[in-house]
Amino acid sequence: MRILLVEDDDLLSRILTDHLTAQRYVVDIATDGVSGLDYAQAAAYDLIVLDVNLPQLNGIQVCQILRQRQYPVPILLLTARGTSSDKVIGLDAGADDYVVKPCPVEEISARIRALLRRPRVAGTPVLTWGNLCLDPATYEVTCDRRLIALSPKEYGLLELFLRNPQRTFNSSSILEHLWSFENAPGEETVRTHIKRLRSKLKAAGVNDLIDTVYGIGYRLKSAPVSRSDSGAEPSVATAADSATEETARSAVIAAWDEFKQPILERVALVDRAVVALEAGNLPETIRQVAAEAAHKLAGSLAMFGFPKGSALGKVLEQMLQSPQPSDLAHLKALTTELHQVLHQHEQSPETITSIQPSSSSNQLTSQWLVVDSDVSAAQALQTEGRKLGIQIQISPNLKAARSQFTAGAPGVILLDAALVSKLDFASFQPFSSEGEKPFVVILTQPNDFADRLVGIRAGIHHFLLKSTPPDELLLNVQNMFAQKSLPPIKVLAVDDDLMVLNRLQECLQPWGINITTLSTPDAVLPTLESTQPDLLILDVEMPIVSGIELCQVIRSDRTWNQLPILFLTARQEANVVSQIYQAGADDYISKPFTGSEIITRISNRLKRNSLLKQIP
Repeated sequence: MRILLVEDDDLLSRILTDHLTAQRYVVDIATDGVSGLDYAQAAAYDLIVLDVNLPQLNGIQVCQILRQRQYPVPILLLTARGTSSDKVIGLDAGADDYVVKPCPVEEISARIRALLRRPRVAGTPVLTWGNLCLDPATYEVTCDRRLIALSPKEYGLLELFLRNPQRTFNSSSILEHLWSFENAPGEETVRTHIKRLRSKLKAAGVNDLIDTVYGIGYRLKSAPVSRSDSGAEPSVATAADSATEETARSAVIAAWDEFKQPILERVALVDRAVVALEAGNLPETIRQVAAEAAHKLAGSLAMFGFPKGSALGKVLEQMLQSPQPSDLAHLKALTTELHQVLHQHEQSPETITSIQPSSSSNQLTSQWLVVDSDVSAAQALQTEGRKLGIQIQISPNLKAARSQFTAGAPGVILLDAALVSKLDFASFQPFSSEGEKPFVVILTQPNDFADRLVGIRAGIHHFLLKSTPPDELLLNVQNMFAQKSLPPIKVLAVDDDLMVLNRLQECLQPWGINITTLSTPDAVLPTLESTQPDLLILDVEMPIVSGIELCQVIRSDRTWNQLPILFLTARQEANVVSQIYQAGADDYISKPFTGSEIITRISNRLKRNSLLKQIP
């Protein structure tokens, strides 16, 4: 069965996805309300799990829109708001059930099973065809009480046909029901699974269950008369539900090792804010990041069996909204207790700093090197690094640094631009591990074109201003590393404000995104032809031709009517937002915007566009 999960907390969505996948559900993930609507309309789902607090459109709005469109699928709302009035609003919006976070993941899956049972309450929960029985509660298939061993996809195929005995499925619709967008194979895979399922059923004594309708697809044949069809309705096996839940619970416990590191990183962000408050200097950016981390801890820790951790996360989130020096003792006590809660169930006495990241090339190493003759600046980075669990070594130049790494290699090198005059690719070979070049970021001065050019020629494409505060600089490096696997992207931006265009270039170019800018809309069509962008950014209000009119022109062109279009606007009125979407826009961002926001929106939109292209 297929479930759509709409959740903007990446860690929480991964926990739920792993848990549900272990129970043989196919799960698609959307990270905002608009994408959730797109997914719901693009595929056939058996149930939607919908977070209330979503960007762009919140869960209540998404639920209302789906019900207005006569969308019949059960909807389960997730929210941190547990008052009676909140529940009434959610249920009145059309939700079928309401779960208050934090809660154990087992409770969510139990609610899902209950919702999926509702349409067939009057009938038997066991699906039968002759002497063949499929029990959704235990995921067992039997013939004359003899167990038939099926793979998850073979089981899904059989369940699909048994639940829809009057329907004919082509290969595309089978792919839509049993595979997620990200993992959808070719139609040949469907034929292979059908063949294997038929073979296993035949070996078990079940012949001719699946009929081939040539030129159309496959359907379930009429069931033969069976002596077992005597009429007694089997009851729902609660013991089987318990066994299923125990298996899922074991999977969650096993998943703790996978998710422990990102959770501890969120705890470290809270720790950093407390340390900054104690030092008498808590920047707003650090406070906001810490409050968000505490919010996510509150929503996810209970799912790993840490309900007390979730409760502590809630209190920390509230206190970090406007922390005062008088709150310091309480905050320190809360964070200490949170560490104790997380470590009391550990099987080994590891500390946070002793947990090593994965050796995968996509995992950021904790061993960094700062090459800078400015000792005070390098030491400031080293101090901030300790707060994030990063081990930073300092060298005045590359030659001296080579002697420091006799074993192993730094995963990240931060290099002062003053040292790049004789830089080439060979400069980093001594730091390479198994042929992999380290992730190098050059710390530059404003408008330092010559040093950037030397870096580019040496194969370095990541630059940050050296004047950036140490805490922000380290976080920027982590974000850049996380995004380094993005494929090359070409963007065309049209805005009559040159400052906005310059800001876009500053935000996008460090990520390897090729951006072409136009200050007037009259050259848009020829520039589209010459640059072939992957995404178009438009300002709403421009002289002569507005961005909305320009969007309508582009959508009327068959060549570009599928091009993702992102709007920039300083206006938040409902009628303006409505005009943006009616013109054919895919998304919009409010001015002023941040670099991380625009990068995230571009990445999500291009990923979503790629998924839609895979839908037959």
